[in-house]
Amino acid sequence: MNDDSTNVSTTAVSNRRRSQRVFLNVRVVARFRLLQREWILEGETRVVNAHGGTIQLSVAPMAAGDILTLTNLDTDHSESCRVIRIEALTDQGFEVSFAFDRPSPDFWAVAFPPTDWLESTVTHD
Repeated sequence: MNDDSTNVSTTAVSNRRRSQRVFLNVRVVARFRLLQREWILEGETRVVNAHGGTIQLSVAPMAAGDILTLTNLDTDHSESCRVIRIEALTDQGFEVSFAFDRPSPDFWAVAFPPTDWLESTVTHD
């Protein structure tokens, strides 16, 4: 096997996700502890999948590994999750990436595309 096919195979495997991502705005409530106080904030998702997503919040937990409880305001469903990454946004608070403690595809109340779905194969008339 030549080096080129090895690199392609490794890249394809490393780019796979556990579940399909969807760009979706969902209003959520985030509950977490920060500086010995419980915070309850409304936020909005940017990207979601069965294993987590990203939300925009005005205040963010301290660090990766912190625990959040998210509630979907449309369904009133709550799930526990952990912070994966926090990024400061210019004049918009923080983008918080999170992972559910267990896969929760029903939390978002949407049907996710199949794992082999490619947008480039869909025709737009």
